[in-house]
Amino acid sequence: MTLTPRDLVVGPDQWPESDETMIVNLGPQHPSTHGVLRVVLELEGETVLRAKPVIGYLHTGMEKTGEQLTYVQGSTNVTRMDYAAPLFNELVFSMAVERLLDLELPPRATWIRMLMCELNRVASHLLFLATNGMDLGAISMMLYGWRERELVLAFFEKVTGLRMNHNYIRPGGVAVDLTPGWQQDVEEICEAVPKGVAEYDEILTENPIWLERTVGIGVITTEQALALGASGPILRSTGMPWDLRKAQPYLAYDEVDFDVIYTENGDTFDRYRIRLHEIAESLKIARQCLERMPDGD
Repeated sequence: MTLTPRDLVVGPDQWPESDETMIVNLGPQHPSTHGVLRVVLELEGETVLRAKPVIGYLHTGMEKTGEQLTYVQGSTNVTRMDYAAPLFNELVFSMAVERLLDLELPPRATWIRMLMCELNRVASHLLFLATNGMDLGAISMMLYGWRERELVLAFFEKVTGLRMNHNYIRPGGVAVDLTPGWQQDVEEICEAVPKGVAEYDEILTENPIWLERTVGIGVITTEQALALGASGPILRSTGMPWDLRKAQPYLAYDEVDFDVIYTENGDTFDRYRIRLHEIAESLKIARQCLERMPDGD
């Protein structure tokens, strides 16, 4: 059965003629979407035969808003584009402005940015692990993932004043210097998070229910990922070790040691596994920032 535009509105008179399949809506408001997305699904029992994504429910007009803002105001706008990784949006915006204006950053600002972004990557991956566990039936993962993520958000709040949407990375550097005692805070994060990750590994990686619901599910090839513009862990899960921090180093990534984590299968399990191990690499970079943070402005 092929989905048509009329399937986007599903009423009692629009069920498929076949008794074997059913058209249902996932979202747009649904606990497992983590964002306002609607997916029209064709089901045969519990097997998803086809999925048609319907986007556009969360258009905020940020591009048009950005046209009316000064360079200094722009980071307030872009930080709200992704609540899971706000510092990265602030970073790319600020780097674009700095390139346009030919600005040179103080070394300390560069390393502070790198520290904060790697900790943000840890928080984002913890969010991914926690919510994916919840969505696939491992409710305890939500509790564990939130536990370690809270340490990172508390540190962000101490430094930037906010748990998310920080407006901390700005053209020319960062809003303020790191708070007194930041070294101890980062050290505690680097000690506590790996212990939590080891528990996630134990809970999920060899869990037969988790494996049944992730291994071989949602497979995507390198060619498909490139055609769709997919990057990050999605692309790396297909066997392509592409990481901008290595391929096109920015900030001071060419001065720190870390590995690019990639796998070969391109399925849901690999996308989980990559993030699990990338957390360790981000903490490795954070430790190097802790040890080598420059003095100065």
